[in-house]
Amino acid sequence: MRSTRAALHSAVDRSADGRPAHLVVAERLIDNLPVGRNTYKDPAQRNVVRWGRRGVPESWVNQSQCASFITAVLRRAYPRWATRWFFAKHFGSRSPYARGYLNAFASGGVPHFAVVAEVADLRPGDLIAIDFRQDQGTNTGHIVMVREVKEVYDGRSSFEGETQYAVEVVDCTSEPHGVFGVGDYPAFPDSRIVDGSTQHTGAGYGHMMFYASDATGGFSRYRWSVNSSASCTTGERPIVAVRVEPGLFG
Repeated sequence: MRSTRAALHSAVDRSADGRPAHLVVAERLIDNLPVGRNTYKDPAQRNVVRWGRRGVPESWVNQSQCASFITAVLRRAYPRWATRWFFAKHFGSRSPYARGYLNAFASGGVPHFAVVAEVADLRPGDLIAIDFRQDQGTNTGHIVMVREVKEVYDGRSSFEGETQYAVEVVDCTSEPHGVFGVGDYPAFPDSRIVDGSTQHTGAGYGHMMFYASDATGGFSRYRWSVNSSASCTTGERPIVAVRVEPGLFG
């Protein structure tokens, strides 16, 4: 029989509808952020991610990059274990970049994170890290949180031996996912794109296209959006996905 303490922590780890706590925390921030207080930060700026009070728009702030946004969300959702010490020990930095996340995930053995090997197994709250394999300072790659795997998509950019999935993601970016009104964009939009001439940076919801090898089920490539003509294979840009497992003391 589960202890009262275990039951209480389980209730914190997931919402009433089963969504993991870190997804709920991320959505709460995004849904309350005013446009003027939600930005993708420059490298020289400090990270500021602040959960405020409902009805007080100016109390909510996001000034971060993709990885620092994810770190802030995890620390907010799981203060018992997602500490500065935890990230420094397991990721080599109190605020790792996307490449740092990917390398740690790929090496295995990081507490509270379990590799998700197959694209079809992705669930809400899973993290997907991409290494751009370039030397551009802080722009080492990208990391997103899965909000929902929408569907198998075959509208464009199909590749033999691969299955393409449309995945709604939560992320912080300087380049929103998609081109307003073009092709299938209305079915797979980005919350930061207002119209054909206006878009914003920062945290929000978008859609990326991830491909699975039909032979293994594993990641084979991705596209930035449903509109993207170019794709990047995992040989060009490695991808690792993980599931956050808070455990008893989440």
